[in-house]
Amino acid sequence: MFDKPSSGGDLAQVKRVLLVRWDAKIGDSIVSSFFFRELRRFRPDICIDVITAPHMATLYQEHFGVDNVYCCKKRPSYAELKELASEIGAVDLVIHLGKHLKMKDIYFLHCLKASNVMGLDDDLNMVNIKLGEATKGRHFSEKFAYALNLLGISLPDCQYILPEDGERRLLIQGEWPDSSVIALNPYGSGSSRRLNFDSVSMLVEQIGKYKPAWQVCLMSTPDTKLEVEKWCHELGEERVFTVGCAETIQDAIEIVRLSDAVISVDTAIVHIASGLNKPLLGIYNEDEGNFSEWSPRSSLAVVVFARKDSGGIQNVNNIESADFEQALKSYFGKMIG
Repeated sequence: MFDKPSSGGDLAQVKRVLLVRWDAKIGDSIVSSFFFRELRRFRPDICIDVITAPHMATLYQEHFGVDNVYCCKKRPSYAELKELASEIGAVDLVIHLGKHLKMKDIYFLHCLKASNVMGLDDDLNMVNIKLGEATKGRHFSEKFAYALNLLGISLPDCQYILPEDGERRLLIQGEWPDSSVIALNPYGSGSSRRLNFDSVSMLVEQIGKYKPAWQVCLMSTPDTKLEVEKWCHELGEERVFTVGCAETIQDAIEIVRLSDAVISVDTAIVHIASGLNKPLLGIYNEDEGNFSEWSPRSSLAVVVFARKDSGGIQNVNNIESADFEQALKSYFGKMIG
């Protein structure tokens, strides 16, 4: 009913681009951050607008340098989507890189009536610039680089943009030790991407074998702060600590910036560490599709994969200690190199 073909047009003549990023998380946003800088650098004639969640608006406006940010709540009604499309007005190109667009996405794009729609859902008629098959298996940052290529930018700088906050960094430094530090993030999205105490304990023990003088900073989220404080006490506060004042993703960025190295499960911290060029050990579940799109883009990264259990269930805690040790050996080898 709403999937009507876009009229199309010459991308060289595009003057206004709208990116739909209303479901983008912090990691997704960091991975695509260079798109805005490079488009601004090579096509200063283009107005760059973004739709995102309210809590992400500052990141796009102040740090990624977009012209206009439109906020959209998590579950907008059809009436609200129509009103949003009316507020945005005429657009030459919409970029929506959701793999399989839902009815509300399709309805919203229908209301926009943009000349061109660029997307990964090749099955839709309204997506006249189809990136699905063309970028299949590529890292998500490369999908955005491909979009830049289509806009006439052949060799974009794909370095991520990481915002800085000197005041928050000074506050964190008040709790920072004088020794070298490895930041360890045990928390990803969903229970299958969260390290339990036994896995964290094993990692801390293995780190101690290679770097006995280093301390481990256990990273937390507001809802895991008490658990992490308990873990630090049980693991020995002379070796393991957490930053009590850390509350936001910006604090997490500053912790990574202050750290000498990072260990993280598959989450935003992986991309933050990659963007800050920190030695990184990434812990991933065996998911070839996810890894090809969201692996760390860094020559300083080492990855270890958790195995599926006997029931075929994925969980980052399903890693043999020998696999951890081998990964850490390679990891610290890169740091020395």
